[in-house]
Amino acid sequence: MAAKDLVLAFLRKEGFCPEEEEFGILFKYQMASFIFFNNSNDEEFFQLVMPGIFDIDEENISIAMLACNRLNSDVKVAKAFVSQNNDVWLAFEILLDENPEVESIVPRALNTLMHAREQFYAAIKELSAE
Repeated sequence: MAAKDLVLAFLRKEGFCPEEEEFGILFKYQMASFIFFNNSNDEEFFQLVMPGIFDIDEENISIAMLACNRLNSDVKVAKAFVSQNNDVWLAFEILLDENPEVESIVPRALNTLMHAREQFYAAIKELSAE
C-alpha cells in the first residue's frame, strides 16, 4: 500500500480530519497545519511538512537563512527551507521500508516538526539579539 494511503487511514483512525487534495493530505495538529505530500513517483517516500512557519522579508532574510542552516545541522531528519512564497517550511523526510509502521512514524514526525519549529524560533531570537 502506498504511503499516502497508509497515512490517510492512520489519520482517520486517530480522529484527525484530513482533507485529500491532488498534491496530498492536509490536516491540523496542535493548532498547526501540516501537509503529507503525495509522492506518486516514489510511494515509499514519506514527506510531511509544516508550511509557513516564518515570513521572510528583506530585513530578516539573513537571519532566517542562518536559522534554517542551524536547524538543518542540529535536528535529526528535519529540514528547514524557504518556499517559493518567501516563507520558511519544515519537512520530515524518510524512506520507508516495505512494511512501514505509520502508527509510530506519524506521531514521531509530528513531534519532530513541532520541536524543529521551537528550535527555529529559538535560533531566530538568538540571532536577532546578536
